[in-house]
Amino acid sequence: MDFQPPAQRRRQQPRPRRHPLIRYLILLACIVVAGGLLAGAHFASKVIASRQGSAIPEIKSGLAGYCLDDRDNSPAANAIVYTRHCNGRASQEWQPTGSSTIQHDGTYCLSVQNNATTAGSKIVANPCNGSPGQSWVSAIDGYENPGSALCLGLPNSATSQQVVLASCDGLTTPDEAWQPATWHKNDTTGASLACSGTQGQLVACYAAKEWVAWRSGTISHSSLLNAYTDGNSSEEWCADFVSYIYKEAGYPFQWADRDGWDEYVADNVQNMGFTYHPADGYTPQPGDVAYFDYSGGHVEIVAVGGPKPIFIYGDSGHIDPATGNGDMTENTITNDPSEGQLIYYLSPN
Repeated sequence: MDFQPPAQRRRQQPRPRRHPLIRYLILLACIVVAGGLLAGAHFASKVIASRQGSAIPEIKSGLAGYCLDDRDNSPAANAIVYTRHCNGRASQEWQPTGSSTIQHDGTYCLSVQNNATTAGSKIVANPCNGSPGQSWVSAIDGYENPGSALCLGLPNSATSQQVVLASCDGLTTPDEAWQPATWHKNDTTGASLACSGTQGQLVACYAAKEWVAWRSGTISHSSLLNAYTDGNSSEEWCADFVSYIYKEAGYPFQWADRDGWDEYVADNVQNMGFTYHPADGYTPQPGDVAYFDYSGGHVEIVAVGGPKPIFIYGDSGHIDPATGNGDMTENTITNDPSEGQLIYYLSPN
């Protein structure tokens, strides 16, 4: 191995000495820069903390980037509720509750102005009072007001406009889509829903009450099913459910199979005092019964009417593991291999 002598160190040249004033100025500049960095870091940490602290329960519109907003965070009655860019501020804080209301600022609720029941009625924030105009349940991708069988919506696809009651025929479109739409699971009984209006509206509202109760998971499905079927919960219960809802709404069937109200044969429901409408060319109304040509018949309740109705029903095509019987379902399906094709509607007289 050849021996290599250690490398020779480079001889350092002496550095020129700076004037004391120059050294002072350099030191001062360093202090200023360091202070700025620290202040910037402190400001950034405050911004991050602020953003993290602004995670409020907001309701997002189907219009990208827009949220439900109490304009000016107004504490006055009939405060305008409209869509605005999502900003995490207090005016966009909406808290679903166990009483099927959507609260803002603790004491105000999302409300239909004057408890109106017609499409186009304005949505406002009012003191919570348990009125029908303050009841909301999940409906597909939006929110339904059972008292009117109409939904939370927008007059059109424009931004920053007051929210209104809409027809529920566009729940999958930006005008009527709202998220989150699953808050109804917080309800414990569904009994808090306030129902009023016409016979059809009452029937639709009581169907929504049972939908809330079933989905909450806090009431035994077996107990609910026994109530719907009068203790005979081994059967397919779509017709029983229709009969039960009409009874609860104050319109019991008079010529039913059991106990003067209980109807458990779908084909016989049409004999309970309804008006027949072929599905083609008819716009269903809240409380109508939809009849499907499933073998043995199948019936569903129209919870929300219009060109794209929402149905609530006992679905024997899908098994509820809690009971081994059919599950309760809410959807807009008019043709399903497990339920058949919708062929006519029955309207209450």
